[in-house]
Amino acid sequence: MLDAKDAFVLAEEDQQPWVTWRPAPKPKPVEPADRPEAVRRREKKRQETLAGRKDREDADPEAQVESTEMKLLPATGLWGEMKVPYWVVPIRATKKDGKVIEWCLATTREPSGPVEVYQTYRLRQAVEERIRQTKCFWDMTRFHSRAFSLITAQITFVLLAYSLLQTFFRRLARGEMNAKTRQRILNELIIEDDRLVLYSANRFAYFRPIEYQEILLEMPEGSRRRILARTKEVRENLLRTARRAMHLEEE
Repeated sequence: MLDAKDAFVLAEEDQQPWVTWRPAPKPKPVEPADRPEAVRRREKKRQETLAGRKDREDADPEAQVESTEMKLLPATGLWGEMKVPYWVVPIRATKKDGKVIEWCLATTREPSGPVEVYQTYRLRQAVEERIRQTKCFWDMTRFHSRAFSLITAQITFVLLAYSLLQTFFRRLARGEMNAKTRQRILNELIIEDDRLVLYSANRFAYFRPIEYQEILLEMPEGSRRRILARTKEVRENLLRTARRAMHLEEE
């Protein structure tokens, strides 16, 4: 029904200029402020390794395209089988090796221009990836009951959780996370570093172990002795609890 040859013949006859589309440059990923220095160095080295790979560009289909030209054809009766008004966008993509690929998009919603139609179609990749992630990594099909209402609730809440996390990361400007697995996304919410929490006078603060060690070493001698005694007491309590648990397991 959709004969692309007819669309390109009309595109050449209307004498309107072709619109050249180029993808916007990808924004650099935002680095979390709380990322440890060791992780920061590893990530920098990893990015340098990826940038040096020659096959990285070949893995991205859009990177192989030199230019993409398109044109919007007004609602005409190009295909008689269509009983509703529709608009056609012939697209001509020229690859870096000189190969030209021609194809068309059709829509029943009147667009403002060919770029709008093309950009909307490009969302398909992100939508398909979101569907794959929810089906394969979000336990959507882990049903513990055959009741239709509980199955519906399972799917609904899994999709809600996925959507809320995506919205949360967008508000934090953490970039697009739809291509990440469930565990990878959850790791983004967890501080991947050891932290100590100190409480005093109804207040608390987070410290890295090295920061806490520095605080202890700078304390007066009397304070260090009191902290040492309290630390030994806590350690003994933990050992007694562990021995009691092991004794119960043996029984």
